[in-house]
Amino acid sequence: MHETSSLTPLNGLQRPIAGLDRALWKLGGLSLWACNFCLLIMLGLTAATFLLRPFDISVWWFWPWTMVMFIWLSFFGFFAIHVRLKDVRIDFLVKRMGRGGDLASRLISDAVALGVCAVLVTQWSSVMSAAAGFVEGAQLPGGSELPRRALFAPLFLSSALVALTALIDLAKLCVGLPENTAPIHPEADA
Repeated sequence: MHETSSLTPLNGLQRPIAGLDRALWKLGGLSLWACNFCLLIMLGLTAATFLLRPFDISVWWFWPWTMVMFIWLSFFGFFAIHVRLKDVRIDFLVKRMGRGGDLASRLISDAVALGVCAVLVTQWSSVMSAAAGFVEGAQLPGGSELPRRALFAPLFLSSALVALTALIDLAKLCVGLPENTAPIHPEADA
């Protein structure tokens, strides 16, 4: 998993900050499940399209929902990849620079994450006002189509959670907790 649980007991502010860090890690797991669910639906709809083709059956709403699932998968994945440390990292270079390189890398990555997410979240109102209408063909059970604004909800949720993750990491730095590290063995990531 990650390194917020050290051998020394947590004290003062370390305990609640470590608790928030663990909660975000678990929320990242839920985000991974959401990504997998979207992928499963995409694969199912695509497989059904191919399997129904020889019978001359075409379900017109499969394609729009496949696109919606792809968009949601990408947006849910934004947080999941960041918090679960699956993003591209250059640790081998940072480790060569010693403790100062570690500290600089941690501060820069948190600052960049906060900056990017701040820009995304501040664009919320303009994106939502421009996203009027419906996703053509993405039928809902009641017969109406999916509102276009629903496409962007996972993006803004993930952006806010990535920013919170960066803030929690900065707080961990201030109270002396180590940065999370990616597990060496993927099966330890459960």
